[in-house]
Amino acid sequence: MKHYSWALLGTLVLTAVTVHAQAGYAAPGFPLPPLRRPAPPAGPVAPRLASPVLPRFWHEPDPVRQASGRDEFFNFVSAQAKYPAAARPAPDHPADLLPTGRLLVSVRIRANGSVRQPPRVVRRELARPEADYPPAALRALDAEAIRVLGALRFVRSPAAQDSLLVPMRFITE
Repeated sequence: MKHYSWALLGTLVLTAVTVHAQAGYAAPGFPLPPLRRPAPPAGPVAPRLASPVLPRFWHEPDPVRQASGRDEFFNFVSAQAKYPAAARPAPDHPADLLPTGRLLVSVRIRANGSVRQPPRVVRRELARPEADYPPAALRALDAEAIRVLGALRFVRSPAAQDSLLVPMRFITE
């Protein structure tokens, strides 16, 4: 009887240690059990920007239609692009400068009229050297340009791909 109780106690201890040790282990060739991760915080989701189908004005041989297509394009871009709040100085750093100036953004358009993601900021022509501005403010300007120009849609074209260099001006009110 004494021997039986020691065997039972040893089995219980060995089982408890094995279950605890194998919680994060999977045998070779077997997947690990999924880990339970907390759900991401529910924050406000910005609605996706919807663009009207714009003409490919740069292919237009008629100067009047080319000018009206260009006006329609720039009216859409200027109506949608806003100076980002993240580029404004934080309340604890009121002396930070507001970046103002022009971004040149390269946009590639597929034959189906969609923009190949993401558009790329090629050059910044700012009022002061880039080192004078906080890096977060510059990233906010880049993100706003990419948000607006990434949503563009154009009419279909037999051309394989088109490329535009779009100037975007950011001025504080």
